[in-house]
Amino acid sequence: MRYLVIGEPCVDVIHKINGEIIHSYGGILYSVIALSVISSTNDVVVPVMNLGEDEYENITRILSKYPNIDRQFISKVVHSTRKVYLDYSLYNTDKKARFETSTEPTYAIDYKLIESALPETDAVLVNMVSGVDINFDTMEKLRESFSGFIYIDIHNLVMKTCPDGTRVHTNLENWKKWCTSADVIQMNEFEVKTLDREIDNEYEIVDEVLIKSGKDVKAFVITRGINGVSCYTKRDKTFGGQSFVDLDKIDLSAIENPHFVDSTGCGDIFAASFTYDYSKNNDIKKSLHFANRTASFATSLEGIDDLYKLR
Repeated sequence: MRYLVIGEPCVDVIHKINGEIIHSYGGILYSVIALSVISSTNDVVVPVMNLGEDEYENITRILSKYPNIDRQFISKVVHSTRKVYLDYSLYNTDKKARFETSTEPTYAIDYKLIESALPETDAVLVNMVSGVDINFDTMEKLRESFSGFIYIDIHNLVMKTCPDGTRVHTNLENWKKWCTSADVIQMNEFEVKTLDREIDNEYEIVDEVLIKSGKDVKAFVITRGINGVSCYTKRDKTFGGQSFVDLDKIDLSAIENPHFVDSTGCGDIFAASFTYDYSKNNDIKKSLHFANRTASFATSLEGIDDLYKLR
């Protein structure tokens, strides 16, 4: 099978709880490499990205280690690669998932680059790593021109960068359009509460996307860190002689990893794992379990250099 992975790479500067500081490559690279590792040798993973000239040689050299990654749709741009500073001291508290600052992202990916990579594609993973990886016009064109499976991680669409580089959650004005342009949507529990300035109840948000929109959206995934993951789907039901469509919810506990090292990139690995498994089996519940196991195991790994252990 052929998988397109759309998003932006970055350089992560990670401040861990124990005071250790790690520099590594991240962003969409977690999804690209994870998908390459867990897929078969006959599958092809195609990253579609703009890559800053300062890190172009380094990152393409890393990707060249994986024979099933097709690098021809990586566009070298005259722009510095984005640096993201991550502080996990507040991770899994009731305040925020992490404290984050960022330099300016690279340019949004032009639809023409995506269009040129689409022929013979079976599934597309869109990961909004910077929040401006693509604009909505491009997402809309992708949905209109591609009838296959599309998975989107909303991610930093609900983040804005302040003048001092800090990144804070913000509402997404056209969130319904973004969420109904894919087959499966992923976001974390903080992001779902940020989407709408008036609705902060996740059930109402999901209901708007899966049922009230009238669109053929298959599932809405909400990751919860150490508290696991939830997946909403819709199902035809009958009660009192009346037939109707209602929401179903699957809750999975996080799989405790006794060898925990780092949780950076686990959401990106979850998205890649779900995309891969669903493309093979067409089973939401099975894919949810597979992605949960893979992401949980990934917490024992450190950086993209360790992702080969996912195999």
